[in-house]
Amino acid sequence: MKLSRSNKRTLPSLLITLFIVSLSVSGIACAAEVREAEVSNEIQDVLELPQNPFFYLSGDYNKRLISEEEQQDHLREFMKLYFSPWSQSGPRHGMDVHDWIFQHFGEKQGYGENLRPRSGEWLEGQKINSNFQAFRSLDRKAISVRGTDLRLLPTDRPFFYDPALPGEGFPFDHLQNSGVHGGEPLFISHLSKDGAWAWSETSYAAGWIRVEDLAFVNEEFMEKWMSLPLGVVTSDKSPLTDEEGLFRFMGTIGTILPITDRGIAKNRVLLPVRDTDGKAIVKTALLDVEHFRVHPLPFTSWNAAMVCEGLINNPYGWGGYLENRDCSSTIRDILLPFGIWMPRNSGAQAKTGLTISLEGMERSEKIRAILREATPFSTLVNKRGHVMLYIGYYHGRPVILHNTWGIGTLEEGSERRHIIGKTVLTTLEPGKELDHLHPDKGLLIDSITGITLLGGIR
Repeated sequence: MKLSRSNKRTLPSLLITLFIVSLSVSGIACAAEVREAEVSNEIQDVLELPQNPFFYLSGDYNKRLISEEEQQDHLREFMKLYFSPWSQSGPRHGMDVHDWIFQHFGEKQGYGENLRPRSGEWLEGQKINSNFQAFRSLDRKAISVRGTDLRLLPTDRPFFYDPALPGEGFPFDHLQNSGVHGGEPLFISHLSKDGAWAWSETSYAAGWIRVEDLAFVNEEFMEKWMSLPLGVVTSDKSPLTDEEGLFRFMGTIGTILPITDRGIAKNRVLLPVRDTDGKAIVKTALLDVEHFRVHPLPFTSWNAAMVCEGLINNPYGWGGYLENRDCSSTIRDILLPFGIWMPRNSGAQAKTGLTISLEGMERSEKIRAILREATPFSTLVNKRGHVMLYIGYYHGRPVILHNTWGIGTLEEGSERRHIIGKTVLTTLEPGKELDHLHPDKGLLIDSITGITLLGGIR
C-alpha cells in the first residue's frame, strides 16, 4: 500500500505517541514496583502501628505532664545552660580534647567518601590545619547564622570505619559530632590554619564550625538577644526569610529565636546575620504562629504529640549528618520547645531524671514495669547507645518513638542490619518477624536497661 503525504506525516507522530504511552505505562508499573518494594522492606510494626503520635493520646491531653512550677524550674536551668557559651571567659574543653581526637583517630583505619582508606598523611594534614598552637588566641563569643555541623576535624570530608562491618560506613561519619541550629550561642577558641574553620563550643558539645556559618557578637548584641522573650520553631524545614524578602536559613524543630512583637497570626522575630566583617547583625522576620510559637510551650501531651508528629519519617543522620537526626538529637529537639535542656548523647540523657532500672528482668516484666511506671511523652526508654520516647500503648504493648538505623540480623553467619533509617513508632520488639533476626542482638526489648522519668530536676 502506498502512503499518502498526509499518512507519511502522521505515522511518525503516531509512533511517538505510542512510545510515550508505552513509557507512561512502564513508568506507572515501575512506580508501583518501587512502592511495593518500600512496603515489603518495612517492618511489621511500622505497617501495623498507627504512625501518628496523636493516635496514642488518652485522658486529658491538655493536662500538664509536669507542673507549671516544675516547668519553670526546668526553664531557668535551660536558660542558664543554653546561653552558657556567652558567659564563658575561656573554653571548657582544652588541649586534652585535641590530644584525644588525634590519638583516637590515629588508632583507627578510616575510609573516605570514595570508600578508600584514609592515609596517615591525610590525618597529619588535619592535625596541622587544626592549629592548636593558636588555642585561646581568640576567646570570642559568636552565634550560628544557619543550621550547621560541629565537626571533630576541620573538614567536611567523612571518616567512615570499615563499611563492611554492620552499623558502619554511610551514614556513620565519625567526624560528625553534632548538628547545630541557627541562632545558637557559641564560644570560639581559635581558627584553623587555613582560616576556614572555628573551634567552637555550644552548650552541649565542642567541635569545628565553618567560619561562614557563624558571626562574632559583642556585648550589645548579646544583651539585646537575651533580654527578649523567646520563640521556637515547631515545624521542620521552615524557611526563615527576612522582611526584605531574603532567605536567611532553614528553621528546624528546636530552633530558638527572640521575639520583638507578638501578633495573632504572625510573630516578628530576630534573625542573626553575618556581615562582611564577620560580625553579627540582626534582621527581622515575620513568622507564622502555626510554625513558630512562644517558648516554652506548655508541656502537655497534645503539644508533645504535635512536635513529635513533625519528626515522623525523618531520615536517620548519625550526629546530625546531612542535617538529619540520630536518636539523641531527636529526643533533644522534642524537648527543646518545652524549655527542657538535654545533653547531647543518649547515655547522658538517660541520667536526666528519675531512673528506674529494668536490668535482669524478663521481657514480660519489662513490659509490665513500663506500662505501670512510664508517663506517655515524658518518659525515656534506654539501652546502651540508644534512647527512645515512650508515647503510650497499642493493644497492651508499649509504643516508643525513636530514630533508628536498623535491626541486627544474622545471615549466613555474618552480622548485618535490616535498615529502618528514620523516625518511627514501634513496639519494644520491632522486626521480630524477620527471618534472619539476630538471636542475641535482634530484639530491642532484650537490651533495654531502664526508663527515665522526666518529672524531676537533676
